[in-house]
Amino acid sequence: MTNPLDLNNDNKSGNRIEGGIDAVVIGAGADGLAASAYLGKAGLRTVLVGAGPELGGRIAAREIAPGVTGIDGEHLITVLDPDVISELDLYRYGVEFAARRLDTTYFFENGGVLRFDGDLTQAALLNLDDDSDREALEAFMGDVLETAAFLRPAFHGGGYGGAGGAQQRALEKAVNQAPPEMAARIQRYLFATADDVLRTRFDDGQLRTLLLAETSFRSAAAPHEPFSFMSLLRRYAGEAAGLQGAAAYPKGGAVSVIDALRRAAQGAKVDMRAGSPVKSILIEGDRVAGVVMADGGQLRAPIVIAAIDAEHVFQKMIGPGVLDIGLQRVLTARKPEIASARMQIILKGVAQDEATRKNMMRRLVYAPSPEALSKAFMDARAGHVPERVMVEAIFPTALDEGAALDKRQVMSVMAHPLPFDEAPDADRREAIRSAILDSIEMFAAGFSGRIEVEDLRLVNDDAAAAGASAGAYAAKPDVLQQWALAAAVTGSPRIRGFYFCGPEAQIGAGLSCAAGRAAAKAALRVYKKGAE
Repeated sequence: MTNPLDLNNDNKSGNRIEGGIDAVVIGAGADGLAASAYLGKAGLRTVLVGAGPELGGRIAAREIAPGVTGIDGEHLITVLDPDVISELDLYRYGVEFAARRLDTTYFFENGGVLRFDGDLTQAALLNLDDDSDREALEAFMGDVLETAAFLRPAFHGGGYGGAGGAQQRALEKAVNQAPPEMAARIQRYLFATADDVLRTRFDDGQLRTLLLAETSFRSAAAPHEPFSFMSLLRRYAGEAAGLQGAAAYPKGGAVSVIDALRRAAQGAKVDMRAGSPVKSILIEGDRVAGVVMADGGQLRAPIVIAAIDAEHVFQKMIGPGVLDIGLQRVLTARKPEIASARMQIILKGVAQDEATRKNMMRRLVYAPSPEALSKAFMDARAGHVPERVMVEAIFPTALDEGAALDKRQVMSVMAHPLPFDEAPDADRREAIRSAILDSIEMFAAGFSGRIEVEDLRLVNDDAAAAGASAGAYAAKPDVLQQWALAAAVTGSPRIRGFYFCGPEAQIGAGLSCAAGRAAAKAALRVYKKGAE
């Protein structure tokens, strides 16, 4: 949890006009903290304002039962920008991994089980007795990891907002400069459905099933839809603890990354103010002039970075009168249909046998059959809760010694795909709960009988915690649509001194901070040029 003593809460604007500020960052989530730390480190007097009572946005520690803390938001690190870690020195500020590389155990409808090494370059060497399967997987993973690494600049971005136009230019540059074989592969993967790519590489067995699940997990693009295969490339372009495509568990959970970002911002002398909602962004002529706080005070500054959801920033803080028609169309046309859900479960008892304990040290994935997965997407898109959903589960209390409980275990679960709801009622929440538990029962029979406490977290719960619209936390569409959305929100409106790094600027799901880094870098380039 964030220490309130670390915040400058007694320096609120209170109907006053504060000057002498170089930059204001709106939003105290991961990207806002990262952006403010970069600005402060460069010597700018920076004020970070967050609407909530604590820093961190949707990623926060919360008591889910008496004496038991759970972490909201994210439970694994897969795409955290390595440049942010190194440039902000996050290891020195407290980022530490309890598990640097998680193996994955996959469970299937027919009762089959397959385990992958956390180093995906070694995945084909484990649990594959058939030589043809091993050779096919080895060749596929080599192609995919090489292509994903080549495309990393297009996913991370080096320009404004960490996304959008900068990434499209990075993609075009990568394709133009790529060797012929790589260029042809990128073109093939760019437009392909995940189902088509995997069907040509594998038969209808377990390998195709698990890779379809990995491709579709946390994406709104169903595996039979165009451009859907790019989701897997984006996932495998990320890295954790220096290993491409891996999944890591940070000691203390994802909130420890937030705490490290906060310490980095403090070390850069950022003025952090929780409980300070912004009413509007001040615009004078064609440039930003600061922000108006909810209490009527003003923070005057020539740079404003918004790290909250686009709808709130552009429609409410800036206002539609300033927006170009293209951006208005993008914002009003968005209709999220697919979402994920988190469930934190306290189980009675501890593992008694070595095999169970080993499995609890891994990432566990239930992968429905391709037919069941396609049906789940169709059901969710139609507004119905699917009978079977993909499940990703970890045991934080097994991975992190500091989180251990006496005679109990905490299980953290993420489920997908589910219908998107702005305000789900009790019946919808119960239907989602049942679907998640039924899917877990497919690989852990009798599991439900051991549940002591369960805590379901839907996108509207995350949005309420972050003071955002629920749509900001819906599943992301295919990568091409993400690039288009990111280009719109980072390229408009043409207000000098204004930068955006909210959820819509990020490509792919997970804790990244790439958008916050890129927005801050863009602001600093302009600032330094003006100071010369």
